[in-house]
Amino acid sequence: MVRIQLHGRFAVVVDGRPVEQELPGRRGRVLVALLADPRRPVVDRAALLALLWYPAVPGPGAAATFAALLSKVRAVLAPAEIRGRGSLQLVLPPGSIVDTAVAESALHSAEAAAARRDWHRAWTQALSTLFVTQRPFLPDIEDPWADDRRATLGHAHRRALRCYAEACLQLGGGELPAAERAARELTVLDPHSETGYCLLMRALSQRGDRGGALDVFAELQRVLRDDLGASPGPVAAAVHRDLLAP
Repeated sequence: MVRIQLHGRFAVVVDGRPVEQELPGRRGRVLVALLADPRRPVVDRAALLALLWYPAVPGPGAAATFAALLSKVRAVLAPAEIRGRGSLQLVLPPGSIVDTAVAESALHSAEAAAARRDWHRAWTQALSTLFVTQRPFLPDIEDPWADDRRATLGHAHRRALRCYAEACLQLGGGELPAAERAARELTVLDPHSETGYCLLMRALSQRGDRGGALDVFAELQRVLRDDLGASPGPVAAAVHRDLLAP
């Protein structure tokens, strides 16, 4: 079994043994990350060279250097395989895990469960996503492709927070503090989106803090007015009306 961790500290474990230090330098680590990322199940060889040599342009000797690099990475990852010539694909043994793939699959399951109002499953799957996405994707790699992936996964993190907060609200009871924490994080990560504020107002209201919920609406009004010259939309206004109802 192979386990690859792309969030937080980069790690590769083969049959229980950490092997990331055996990879040939930065390019070896980046090659594994590119092939393990579920967004790229198959990667063109020329595209790999361009990404691995960035910001330089691959020179006449790049193809031979890449062939040697690929051979070393294959040896480190075995029994996983890197198949193909013009295009390359990482094929992992059964039971292997790539944390990014786990997070994206769990998010899909969480949102599907929320659509069915299966709040227990939505809670579990959203939490699985958050466990991964709370750590940055390849924080030591400062290439444009990694920046782009971090932006995409940041959006996935916010989606998981929304799903998790809603599930906590629906489950109620001891999950309400977690709903409040998730909603507060959303307002920080996306201060111009009303979703986090609405979730936070509902969480505070369900916890008996109507005054705090009204303060959140006032903060939403201020942020939208000062930053965008806008007013809260119909969803936030409806939550506000419910707060004011006797």
